[in-house]
Amino acid sequence: MKTMEVYDFIIQTIREAGDLLMRERKQRFGVMAKDGDPRNLVTSVDKKVNEFLISAIKDAYPSHDIYSEEGGGVENTGSPLWTIDPIDGTANFSRAIPHFAVCIGVLENGIPTAGGVYNPVTRELFSFQKGIGAFLNDEPVHVSEVMELSKAHVFFHAGRKKEVRDWGGESYRRLLGNVRKTSNFASSSLDACFVASGRIEANIYGTLSTLDIAPTLGILIEAGGVVAGANGGPVTFSKDPQRVYMANNRAILDAVTSLLETDQNN
Repeated sequence: MKTMEVYDFIIQTIREAGDLLMRERKQRFGVMAKDGDPRNLVTSVDKKVNEFLISAIKDAYPSHDIYSEEGGGVENTGSPLWTIDPIDGTANFSRAIPHFAVCIGVLENGIPTAGGVYNPVTRELFSFQKGIGAFLNDEPVHVSEVMELSKAHVFFHAGRKKEVRDWGGESYRRLLGNVRKTSNFASSSLDACFVASGRIEANIYGTLSTLDIAPTLGILIEAGGVVAGANGGPVTFSKDPQRVYMANNRAILDAVTSLLETDQNN
């Protein structure tokens, strides 16, 4: 598979998906609870953008597998495997908060090789090609050079699951006493891109389905960042939720994981 050809397809398709999203955003759209959980939302726009992306990928690469958070793809684990999230940050989108994105990428042998994350409101398009670089609107981006946790700006999202509430509460307390700034913007793909582009130093999710945002982790790694799971272990690309730490460098990553994993019941 020619990476440049795939990359060009991603850039064109993600912009078209963003245009569709913005058109639909101007209309009345439905907001529904997903899987019976009123805190887990999906909109009719998610579904329309999802259908567009799946159709575009199937037309261009009919032999490839597709995984989508909203379903409708060919949910296999073959290679190449496309992974899409039509609106990452649906809760923000449903409330007219302009922090959400279309997310598209492709994995070969389980490794992200190209992808894009596009916020159609700000028209910021983050992208990467493995071994070539990470970009914001075609300009190279890189993680920040901050090495001390006390100087770091950190995004933290504990998650909704009951089993992470105690860990989340204690982790937030620890962060408040040890980092410069703690925020939560609630779009995992854009939040990770903020680490990749040097806007923040770390992004922490208590539960995250990494397959949904595999492209953004590719962007982060290509920009010089690092990723780890619970207790500093490896992260796998899976639809099963897991704890994920994203950081600009190993020093910040080690400091954050030590701070939040030590003496907590995980």
